[in-house]
Amino acid sequence: MSKQTAFDKLDLLGVEIDALGTSEAIDYICDLAAPKHPAAYVIKPYVEFLDRAYHDPQLQDLLNQADLAIADGVALLWAAAYLYAGKRSGERFWLTLAQIIVAPDRLRWPLPDRAGGISFTWPLLEAAANHGLRVYLIGKEEADDIAAVTRRITSQLPRLNIVGTQIGRDSDSPYGSVSDDWLDRITVLLRDAKPDLVLVGMGFPLQERVSAALASRLDHGVFVGEGGTFDYDSFGGPKRKAPAWMQRTGLEWAWRLILEPRRIMRQLAIPRCIWRIWRSR
Repeated sequence: MSKQTAFDKLDLLGVEIDALGTSEAIDYICDLAAPKHPAAYVIKPYVEFLDRAYHDPQLQDLLNQADLAIADGVALLWAAAYLYAGKRSGERFWLTLAQIIVAPDRLRWPLPDRAGGISFTWPLLEAAANHGLRVYLIGKEEADDIAAVTRRITSQLPRLNIVGTQIGRDSDSPYGSVSDDWLDRITVLLRDAKPDLVLVGMGFPLQERVSAALASRLDHGVFVGEGGTFDYDSFGGPKRKAPAWMQRTGLEWAWRLILEPRRIMRQLAIPRCIWRIWRSR
């Protein structure tokens, strides 16, 4: 399970999720990033995490050993509400599923909100600027692209101290993996830059493996898995965020599917996890 002890933990299909909201999570991360605190890594699980970890004990262990696990996505709010907020029955199962669309606010216990995604990263960076934290960015596949992300962030948060960037691709390794040599090089760069907060946008599960590996090699710094955050237009990328009403009603997955039909295979994780929750009645 995650290492934090200040908040309740929920078991969702074998992955431990910490029951805290956005503001609490940001405060906790800023505390972890304070000087002299040991290195740590933070994960933001969404439904694909639960799906992949279900049959992968090593990945499940990696996720459950994080210093903080923050729910990202309405599917996790629903699963937590169904499993922990009342009697498990067929009637409640279908009722809570319907509430994802018609009454999502009724699913905000025991997980108070979706403390993940872009709506989490900007407030985290604002807090980092207010606390004077040193920030490092790892992500994208080209130096020009991660530089564009940096420019977009600093244009919005000129007081934020970004002390370095690195592309999130090891050109000497197969796609979706990195070598020990790559990790060694990044470790040296991070030791020199001395960041307090490192945002790692390399996609799940590579970014979680990289974050855990780097945290084990360094004395300080909080590594936060960002998934595709840097790909969105608010960070200088090409992707558009779903309209606010779709985010509120739990239909953000449909927006992503419309824009990227090839995501259909990934999004099959949603019905698989719903089926597994059903079986756990």
